[in-house]
Amino acid sequence: MDPVYKRRLDDKVSGGEPLLPEDIAVLGESDDLSWLGRLAHTRRTARYGDRVTFVIGGEAPATETPAPGASPAESLKAFALARLSADDDAHVVASLAAHGAPLAQLALNFGADDLVCPADADRDDVLNLIWDAGLQPVERTPDHDVITEHPPATPLSDRRRVPQNIWT
Repeated sequence: MDPVYKRRLDDKVSGGEPLLPEDIAVLGESDDLSWLGRLAHTRRTARYGDRVTFVIGGEAPATETPAPGASPAESLKAFALARLSADDDAHVVASLAAHGAPLAQLALNFGADDLVCPADADRDDVLNLIWDAGLQPVERTPDHDVITEHPPATPLSDRRRVPQNIWT
């Protein structure tokens, strides 16, 4: 990709400007997954801060996020492009059941702002998944009403100051 155009896209996203369809098309051709993820995370953070909503026992709506079976790289790229092309009020949803925990967690840093979990998901596991992504979990109802706003993630540097108790 032309470095001047790449810089222009960086400036647009960091400035909160909407991307044009031709910008999205160019981004779709990019193989720089790290850069796409950073752009999408910047856009997601500008809209939602560090908050990630989640629901246990809900259903994922039909979105432009990746279908199960796509490679992890293709999935992360699809999440990033969905966020970069989404309207400001749109949610980009990752499904714990469809994408699995590792990919769903990465998707939270590639533009996803909402996590749908199966009814048998363990709440503590979901909270830790979101905290480990460096984000703040906010439990919601299927209608997007907030149930519980959990504390923000503890920075990794603070978590590692206290050694893990592995000999219990």
